[in-house]
Amino acid sequence: MNLNYKIENEGQTIVLIHGLSDNLEYWQPLTNRLKKKYRILRYDLRGHGKSESGNEKIIMDTYTEDLLKLLDKLKIKKANLIGFSLGGAIALDFTTRHPERVSSLVLMSSFYKSDEYLTKIFTSLKKALKKGFPEFFDSILPMILCPETITEYEEELKMIKNSKEKTANTTAYIQAIDACINYNIEDKIENINVPTLILAGKYDEITLQSTQKALHNQIKNSKIVILDNVKHNLLVGENIDKISNIIENFIQIDIEHKKS
Repeated sequence: MNLNYKIENEGQTIVLIHGLSDNLEYWQPLTNRLKKKYRILRYDLRGHGKSESGNEKIIMDTYTEDLLKLLDKLKIKKANLIGFSLGGAIALDFTTRHPERVSSLVLMSSFYKSDEYLTKIFTSLKKALKKGFPEFFDSILPMILCPETITEYEEELKMIKNSKEKTANTTAYIQAIDACINYNIEDKIENINVPTLILAGKYDEITLQSTQKALHNQIKNSKIVILDNVKHNLLVGENIDKISNIIENFIQIDIEHKKS
């Protein structure tokens, strides 16, 4: 089972884990900034982008084991994990299972269980996806981007939609949604001891602020930053530089703390 990945630069490793229906290109704006100081590993999740789906049904354990095998293959003993949405859930699950492999954790619009509210969201997205990728894209767009952002980037979003439709693996995406619905590590996250930064959108309609704050309260010594003027997708416009600076400062402080 081959995963498509890109690795750039040298230094401390940062692993970037994308969300549902995305691919490693999602991280290009952040990669351009972070690779000046760090080695960046980004990859397509199983059944996404150019990665194969494999033969077995995809569950959350599948994604976690894929990440472990990729780190082993590249001989990366320890890394800083950054995950967005589904990617954040994978990063969390990985950290509870393999804490010795994680230097720090950055969770963007993430979740630790699918509660009643989130299950309704996932179920509606699954229903849309069964009608085809365009229906899914149109359903999720107003949940992840503010109206003014959709208007500002209208032409670019049309190109993204067309590009994604050509490579969309709806079977793998539906399995990914089912993995999210069945995901619950609430009883494990209080054991996380690695430095953790939680980034949340003030107007997120998928992973609500209350979810982010609950995550913050349960992970010891974690930090939380609520970003204004964004919903679920945080990497928009001027926020890209802001998030890059926040992440760099967070990782650098952790490095200096470990040296002292």
